[in-house]
Amino acid sequence: GGNGAGKSTFLGCVAGVLRHGGSVDLGGLVRTAPVGSRGSSEGRVPSVAYLPQRVRLPGSATIDEVMTLFRALAGSGEDRTTPPEHFVPPGDRRIGELSGGQAQRVALAATLLGTPDLLLLDEPNANLDDGAKEAVREMILAHRDAGATILIASPAAFDLLADADHVVRIESGRVAFHGPAPSYLADLRTVVWVAVDADDGASAFAEVPLVERARLIGRWVALDCKGRDVTAIVRGLAERGVASERIRIAGPGETTTASPLSDAEAATVTEAAPPAESIAAPAEDAGR
Repeated sequence: GGNGAGKSTFLGCVAGVLRHGGSVDLGGLVRTAPVGSRGSSEGRVPSVAYLPQRVRLPGSATIDEVMTLFRALAGSGEDRTTPPEHFVPPGDRRIGELSGGQAQRVALAATLLGTPDLLLLDEPNANLDDGAKEAVREMILAHRDAGATILIASPAAFDLLADADHVVRIESGRVAFHGPAPSYLADLRTVVWVAVDADDGASAFAEVPLVERARLIGRWVALDCKGRDVTAIVRGLAERGVASERIRIAGPGETTTASPLSDAEAATVTEAAPPAESIAAPAEDAGR
């Protein structure tokens, strides 16, 4: 959902850090407002790892101190996954010295410790470069493959949909779509970006089947299409000799965040970007 839709509020209610008028059932453990109250629970209490949208770690603490604290909170036992080398800056660095992306890496590494049953991740890819996003994806998948349930909130989740099982789209605090990810992806407005060679023009790519519109923007051609047609379009580009390293894919609302445009190029197309559309729940999942 978009900004202010209620994604962070929803995750905060599930995590038990916000007051609300409903109840949350976590495997038999029922949480109700006020914060901290609990209903009956049979068996083991599920463990929850929560990454809020705004993480405020003490600026004077070192990375080692933060990781030691969260290691203790995660409980005993081996971690399901560990960050790749150099994902987290040196342990003697203080949080207050880190850039936004570095601080986000530390918060993610701390949140993904242990063996949680449920992970609540609010915009985990914020401030991350492509390499860090891929590392986070691999760590998240390790938790999923081990049986954890993972809820991820994002305003532009196109880069996450390939691995998702279900999508809940929230608009103004209400559920606008709830269903399998392939069904949602099928009708999602999508842009396939192609890096331009000296002899390329937008008109040449407009002839690729299933492309709805082709626009030349700076060093890139933007091909507007539906999500269900992306694979066929990429194959069509390959048949025309376009190498895969020249292709990028972005979803609605990602003209400036997931596209390859420079800031100057993005500023020229913000108004012309394809709008995010509300997707009606399909009668059946045609994507599987």
